[in-house]
Amino acid sequence: MKSRSVPSGRERFYVLDAKNRSVEVLDRGEWSRWMTENELIFRRTLLDESGVTVTTRFRGVSEPKTGEGSLFVTRVAGMEARDNKSYGARTLDEALEQHELIVQKIVRMLTRR
Repeated sequence: MKSRSVPSGRERFYVLDAKNRSVEVLDRGEWSRWMTENELIFRRTLLDESGVTVTTRFRGVSEPKTGEGSLFVTRVAGMEARDNKSYGARTLDEALEQHELIVQKIVRMLTRR
C-alpha cells in the first residue's frame, strides 16, 4: 500500500467512527463540531495521595510536517515539573496500553519514596 503525500504545513483533522478508529475529515468546521459534541477523554487515573493525574484523550490533529502523528495523547500532571510529560499514540489501543504502563511506572516510583 502506498502512502499518499501530504502537503507540508497543512494540518489534517480526524474524528472517530463508531469503533473509535480515526477517520480524516476535510472540513475544519465539521471537525470542530465533532470535537465539541463528543467525549474526548478515554481514561483518567487520579492517584489520590500524590495528586498525580494521568489523562488519555483524543486530539484529532496530525502534525503539519508529516501528516502523521499522535492523534491520542496521554498527559501526566501533578508531579514535579520535569516529570509532567505528554506521550503521543496513533491509535486508541496504543494510547490505552501506554496509559496503563505510565500509571504502573508512576505507582512504582511513588511507592519507593
